[in-house]
Amino acid sequence: MERIKDNIKTMRTHFTKAALSAAVISCLSTPAFAQTSDQDIETLTVTGTRLPISLTKLPGSVSVLTESDIKASGALQLTDLIRGLPGVSLSQSGSPGGLTELRVRGGETNHLLVLIDGVVANDVGQGSLVDLAHLTSANVVRIELLRGPQSARWGSGAIGGVLSITTKSGQFADNASHVDFSAGVGTQGTLQGSMNARSQSDNVGISAYASYIRTDGDNVSRVGNEDDGYDNMTAGININYAATSEHTLIANLRTVQYENDYDSTDFVTTGLPADSDNVTDGSQISAKLRWEFAPENTGYRSALSAHYRKDDNDNTESGADTGGTTGERIELNWTGFYTMDNWDFAGGVEYLQRLFTQRGPIAFGDPNQKQHDNTYSVFAETNGQLTESLTATLSARFDNNSEFDNAVSYRGGLTWQLNDYYAVFTSYGKAVKTPTFTERFGYFPASFIGNPNLEPETSEEWEIGVKANWKSLSAQISAYTTDLEDEINGFVFVSDLGAYSADNIDGESSREGIDLELNWDSGYGDFTAAYSYLDAEQTDNGITTTELRRARHQGSLTYNTDFGTEKFSFYTKLAYTGSHYDTFFPPFPEPSQTLALSAYTLATVNLGYQIDKQWQVSLKVDNVFDTDYEDIVGYAGQERRALLSVNYSM
Repeated sequence: MERIKDNIKTMRTHFTKAALSAAVISCLSTPAFAQTSDQDIETLTVTGTRLPISLTKLPGSVSVLTESDIKASGALQLTDLIRGLPGVSLSQSGSPGGLTELRVRGGETNHLLVLIDGVVANDVGQGSLVDLAHLTSANVVRIELLRGPQSARWGSGAIGGVLSITTKSGQFADNASHVDFSAGVGTQGTLQGSMNARSQSDNVGISAYASYIRTDGDNVSRVGNEDDGYDNMTAGININYAATSEHTLIANLRTVQYENDYDSTDFVTTGLPADSDNVTDGSQISAKLRWEFAPENTGYRSALSAHYRKDDNDNTESGADTGGTTGERIELNWTGFYTMDNWDFAGGVEYLQRLFTQRGPIAFGDPNQKQHDNTYSVFAETNGQLTESLTATLSARFDNNSEFDNAVSYRGGLTWQLNDYYAVFTSYGKAVKTPTFTERFGYFPASFIGNPNLEPETSEEWEIGVKANWKSLSAQISAYTTDLEDEINGFVFVSDLGAYSADNIDGESSREGIDLELNWDSGYGDFTAAYSYLDAEQTDNGITTTELRRARHQGSLTYNTDFGTEKFSFYTKLAYTGSHYDTFFPPFPEPSQTLALSAYTLATVNLGYQIDKQWQVSLKVDNVFDTDYEDIVGYAGQERRALLSVNYSM
């Protein structure tokens, strides 16, 4: 169960704290922000709020990547796009397919809620985190990252923010049929292929996609020469049926099948990864059924939806079963919407059941178990104009969980449009995160014993910022300070048990930071710059430490141009990650050590040529300068790789 042991190592850093208050500067690179009339301004309806609101009026920090941004990058995986966004700390276990965790504003990896076509994708069986290694970008059309506490809208887990991913299957089909194909071949034995199709006939719209990636991977260990390969097959379908002018039915299904080779840890001689024949087989299923009712000539509409998510992970060592987990989420939601004058209102009820199954061979105890919990929720939200230039938003949520005390989450914000160019905003929010099944019931009976008496974590955050928009330049600056209470330390040694466990820390956890994002249409191409400053600390029993795997300074610079022609395109990105800390666990009985990992910059280039209206070729090179780097102690970063692709549309 080396993969699970690696996850335990990650859990050792889980729920440690971050602290500091700063000025967050971020810029909306979406074309919507550059518009000046309300009807032209794009609305954010998935991540930021259940209610439609223009990006300029949203009292919060958000980054948006559109379909054109994703296509220009030529990225195979979402990590290529997300690295360098403001407020983001990315930890990747080397080769493609290796555990990839995302932390936002200094929070833990399971403090970020991830939505795929509106369905929560956090893995209940793996500590409620999302392993970004298995999220491909071949059929993604939109990425929205909203920073800050969002539990009032989306429930437990949305402490650091919400990452919303919209696929081509999650889009409504337009009136025209469309099919496109892509195939690629690259270094490290990489093969890639994808297909998507959309069609609209009268009142029925259908869209579907499939993508495949295979690579021999890299050698993540500092010793040996074994590469760690990876295979991923992702497919999805969406059906949109307008039964009448008032009733619409939507069905959505997405599946992922993957196989990942990974190295074990040499606990005897080095404490570092070592070549081994370990494999994780995984599968993911996301499904959504939704009925929308919108009576004509009224300000009312409603939606009834059912969501299902299942994650399976099974591990083998040299062909022998070492165990696995299954996590499931079953969610039922009814939401009513009402519009009156300049105000929008939403409210509803929700039921959530989470199921956890752990399995494995019985050796020093029986790891096999099944657990579940239930949550009943009531929520409400509103936004509107207090004056012609002042916009207000307010949301609140009440959760009744079968295992924990009742919880209340809330968030409020104001945006003041000073003139045609500048707006200031501020917000305050409280969010909650219930303990994971892993923390409560443990991985291994012989080494990690869960703590069923854990309390939920709670987070409160203040944010203030300024948004600016000129003719060819847009920007946003904001500052935030966050305090986390009852943070869970997932690596506490309990002498009475002779094993490790989890516990709420006795101390403070705080984070302060600055995020910057800037977009400039120079006339010779589009420039996007981003920068983040983070000071994240936790104090436990009077000892203050810096949070691990979070760089104090991060940034990126992106340039995209078509050279003023319709034939050529050029995309390049420099992503800087500053020095940061991680924990090294040498062989017993040596104590653990906190080590500093060096700063690094990764360069990406994508060149495209449009042969005609249907055919396009592109060449993408990642880690152009073949930089040596580590996000996690002992795991070598991805080597330079190149991919030649051909795209066909009709």
